[in-house]
This record gives sequence, structure tokens and C-alpha cells, in this order.
Amino acid sequence: MLKYITKRLLYMVFVFFTMSVLIFALYNAIPGDPAMMPICCACRGNSGDKTAMSQTSSAESSVTEYVMNKKLGAIAMLLSATGMGLVGTISRGATAGLAHADKSVIGSFLAFGRMSVGLLGFILILVFARKVGLFRRTRLSTTVILGGVSIGLSLGCYISSTLMTTMTNAVFLIYTGPLFCALLARIFRKEKISVLSGIFLSLVFVGMLLTIGIIDFKNGSLTFGLDLSTSSPEFPQKKLGDLLGLLSGVFYGLAMFFYGYRKDVDSVVRGVWNFFWAASATLAMSVILKPWHGVASFTVTNWMWALALFLVCGLFALGFLVVAGRNLPAVEYSTISYWECPVAILCGLIVWGEKLTPVGMVGGLLIVGGGLAPIILDAVTRKSRASEA
Repeated sequence: MLKYITKRLLYMVFVFFTMSVLIFALYNAIPGDPAMMPICCACRGNSGDKTAMSQTSSAESSVTEYVMNKKLGAIAMLLSATGMGLVGTISRGATAGLAHADKSVIGSFLAFGRMSVGLLGFILILVFARKVGLFRRTRLSTTVILGGVSIGLSLGCYISSTLMTTMTNAVFLIYTGPLFCALLARIFRKEKISVLSGIFLSLVFVGMLLTIGIIDFKNGSLTFGLDLSTSSPEFPQKKLGDLLGLLSGVFYGLAMFFYGYRKDVDSVVRGVWNFFWAASATLAMSVILKPWHGVASFTVTNWMWALALFLVCGLFALGFLVVAGRNLPAVEYSTISYWECPVAILCGLIVWGEKLTPVGMVGGLLIVGGGLAPIILDAVTRKSRASEA
């Protein structure tokens, strides 16, 4: 069963990654931005559309005049990160009593529910913010679709990872995403990686190797290699859980990379599309992995925990994320988001009685440190420039 599930997961990853690269390569081969071509043509030939574009511009200018409430933003980001950090704990409550084979694939279904509730929440925000017209005028592009698909697959893998390995490993491994994002940006966008950034990325990479067990310290010496047969009574499929955690980081990096495109799209509009394609991806993931036996085994208690996951980690956490994004600069927004790590780790230690291994802890610190360092350095640099000016 373990080999069968592993093969299906690796096959799914290979197909999606290959298709993403091919589609993105074809998209880049077309001169200009295909998504913006209909807009440009319409603006040149239709005065009515010019009026619509001017209305959009005035709406965008009103957004730029918005004064951030940093206190509200910080509180919202803390609440959002706390909700994200509770994903593993609530997911374990939702899958209590299920067989280990069911837990390895149930993440796709739980992620689908979470993304679907998030989609409903963003549709409500879209309506109340009176941006339905803007949503209709916004042209959909390949990068917007792939961004939503990537984040959906990331969360599907992440939830299964929290059920099959320690909470610490799962949350540390998903935060390898910035490493993969930076590598993709270097390959496709030719973005330069400074020496300092290279050092930080190397720290994240080494931390990933330590966390997943490719580099380990046993019997007084370093060991290299990944033993998929390694398990424990609590986590008989721990290595598969670690691999799913790493895959969640790969897909998270892909999502961050695709989010770097189409910055002209309004955040709420993009949020709706993001969750629509994420829900579609997790539904497709469920069709492939077939978690229906586990879903059919759900008791009333399981469904209550699942509903809590959809609401707390879906609607509320993602809703607070929108509030935070509107009221915090990117640096503070990114820094506070790392609060998810200690929340997940503390849940693992206190609620589930998990233990931190020295090697795993060092690996986690390297991942978090390598991710936080550029953000902190950027903030310090900005402040020093502002004081000099």
C-alpha cells in the first residue's frame, strides 16, 4: 500500500510539474502579455471600454489613497497565522480513528473543503466591496490559474504531511517554499541572486536536508541518504509524511513564483480566482488519490472537526489574511506570517506530546532563519535609507 500511494503521488507531481513548465514556457514564448492583449485592443478601438478603464483607474487610485491601520493589520496577521498554525492539530482531530492508509490521502479532501469555504468567503468580500464589475473586466491568465492550482496542491500535501509526520517537520518543510521560488525566478525571470541571498538560500536548503533526514547524525557521525523504511509507532509512514511536507514546500514555491506575475490584478479579484483554481486542483487531487474510504468512515465528531478546519483555518484565517494584506507593508506582513511555525510546533509539543530531535531542530532553525533574515535585512536597509533622506 505504501509503495502504491508513493507511486501515485510521485506520478501526480511529475505530470503537474511537467505540464506547468510546458504551459509556462509556451506562455512566455508569446510576445507581450496575452492576458492584456484584449484590453489593449479594446482600449484602442472602443471608447466605451476607455470609460470602463478610466473607472478602474479611479478605483485603483482610491485604493492607493487608503491609509493603513498597522495595529489592525498586525492583530489580523497574528490571528491569521495562528489559524494557519492550527491546521495540523484540527486535521488530526478530523481524522481521528482513520487507518494510516486513509490518512495519507485524506489531505486532498480536507484541503478541498478548506479552499471551497475560502472561495465562498472571498465571493462575499467581492460582493460587499462592490468589485463584481472589476472582477468581470479582469482578464484571466495562465499564471493566475497556475498560482491557484499550486497553492491548492501545496495545502493538500501539507495536511496529509501533518497526519503522517511530526507537526514540526511538516511546518518546517512547507517553509522551504521561498527556496524553490527563488530558483524558479532565477531560471525563468533571470532575477539575480546576490551572494548574501545565496547564503540564506543555502541555509534553507541544508535545513531541509536535515529536517527530512537526508543528512543525519547517528552514532557520533554524519550519515547521508533517505531511508523510506524508517518509522515509529506514532508515525509508521513518517518518511512518506516528510516527502509530502517537502512536496508542499515545492508547490508553495511554485505558487509564490506565479504570484509574482499579473500584479495589475486586484487582491480580492485574485483571491476569488486563487481559491477557485485551488479548490479545482484539490478536487482533481481527490479524484486521483481516492480518499473516499476515509471520508465514508467519518463519524459525527470527525465531521465537526472537519467543519472547524474549514471555518477556522479556511474562512477566518484567510479573511484575516486579506485584512492584514491591506493594512501592513510587505516586510511586516511576511515577518509576522512566520508566527505559524511556533504555533504548529507548540501544538505538537503540548497537545500531541511530540519531541524535537536536535538535528530536526537545527534544520528547522536554518529554514526559518534563512527565510526571515532577508526580510529583516530589507527592513533595516529601508529604515537606514529613510533616516539618511
